[in-house]
Amino acid sequence: MNSHNRLARIWAHRATLDTLVRRDLRVRYARSVLGYLWTLIDPLAMALVYAFVFGFIYGGHGKPGLSSSSDQKWASTDGVPIVLFLVAGLLAYNWFSNVINESSRALYAERLLVRSTNLPRELWVMRVVTSKGIEHLLSLPILLGFLVFYMLRGEVSLSWELVFWIPALIVQFILLTGIGLVMAPVTALVDDFARITRIGLRVLFYVTPIVYSLHFLEAKLPAEWTWAKFLIQLNPLTGITDMYRAGFISQYGPDWHAWIYALIVSLAWLAFGSWVFRKLEPAILKEI
Repeated sequence: MNSHNRLARIWAHRATLDTLVRRDLRVRYARSVLGYLWTLIDPLAMALVYAFVFGFIYGGHGKPGLSSSSDQKWASTDGVPIVLFLVAGLLAYNWFSNVINESSRALYAERLLVRSTNLPRELWVMRVVTSKGIEHLLSLPILLGFLVFYMLRGEVSLSWELVFWIPALIVQFILLTGIGLVMAPVTALVDDFARITRIGLRVLFYVTPIVYSLHFLEAKLPAEWTWAKFLIQLNPLTGITDMYRAGFISQYGPDWHAWIYALIVSLAWLAFGSWVFRKLEPAILKEI
């Protein structure tokens, strides 16, 4: 079956995808007392911890003689208050890491349905990406709350570039679908791949500009290490997080190179993921 026919089948079963996503969201909060609030508490707690460690302990804020200007105080985050900077990056990264971890179990966890139904098996990956994407949208009030807080304090201002949240969501959805289409079949066949991926996610967190800005890193790198900046720009999460932050970072303009790389790499992952899934699908059905 070619890619066009597969896409047509997925579209024909969009109502089934909607049902699967609703089921996932209901199950997630069914036995939880706080329910939806966990979507806010988790990233908020992590943002505050990282802000304390990287902003105050290692950042040296509050030491005598340190300039109080926002450019000096928030040098590592392009002049933006560190909590706001971190929340924007962490929310995007949480969506990414949650999908990678869940998609590794997407086929095996639902193996009875995967084997016994005639549904497009890509739906089991897309339900993970979509349900985690909805949770990501539900966590955005944290970012909006900090935006309002720092705007009232006069420490940040918004620009029309806030609309770049929309392409950021689209590009990240494409990227996660592509990676998920690789993760799901490979981990169903090779269990060790899930463990390797968890290690990779830890490393990726620190080589993605989440707790620091790319401009700050560039200033710290030796002049001859231009390749390091290129590699970080090639990381699609670099461009995606920059899109999320574009509306309230006025010290620098958008990193267009990182944005273009993010789009190209995401589309490449989608094409590669579709090919891998199609090739491994017969082996998966035998294995599970």
